[in-house]
Amino acid sequence: MIWPFAKRALPALDAASRARCAALVRQKVDLKRPLADMRWCVVDTETGGLDAQRDALLAIGSVAIEHGRIALDASLEVGLMQTQSTAAANILIHGISGSEQRAGQAPHEALLDWLEFAQGVPRVAFHAAFDQTVLQRAAREQLGLSIDAPWFDAAVVAPLLFPDAASHCRHLDDWLAHFGIAVYARHGALADAYATAELWLVLLQAAQRNKLNTAQQLRGLLRARRWLSVH
Repeated sequence: MIWPFAKRALPALDAASRARCAALVRQKVDLKRPLADMRWCVVDTETGGLDAQRDALLAIGSVAIEHGRIALDASLEVGLMQTQSTAAANILIHGISGSEQRAGQAPHEALLDWLEFAQGVPRVAFHAAFDQTVLQRAAREQLGLSIDAPWFDAAVVAPLLFPDAASHCRHLDDWLAHFGIAVYARHGALADAYATAELWLVLLQAAQRNKLNTAQQLRGLLRARRWLSVH
């Protein structure tokens, strides 16, 4: 669900963008559907640094999982226009050139495209807290919206379901290698989202073998893990 962000004035949006925002508010998230029937939005972001609260959002890549498989006809990759390109060292990491950054899509339009693609479904990412923070901050700044959607972190779920592999699997590439998942590319927003989606399919199958049949039950496992880590 998405609620209007009340603590700051809305950005100056055109009528069409305001209408798109209003439609997003009506979306609902259903976590009680069987995992096998769920739609998931798997996402990855490219940023101008590692500070999720400050660094620029450069690109969003996202793929959909529907009925237990990656929907090859449902993907999204958008670059957000920057007034100033990031440093050369940062460009070496994400590979988005200065000219590509300056030629990107208007940030509010790119975010609306992604939110409409994501719909009212759970979001999945590897180290999800970073992507969630970046996207929520951008939505507040560009659209005046505060997004309240459930997020699932593949980096947290994987070691819970496969504890024997946790000692030697830390990064996404480690988990992909552990399960023998071959991906066409890495280190771009869409490519990393696709790789995470491949891993998430493995984790969904494992969750169901462990009698976790809904997203709500899977979220309960994550909450129990957090409680145990605190206590």
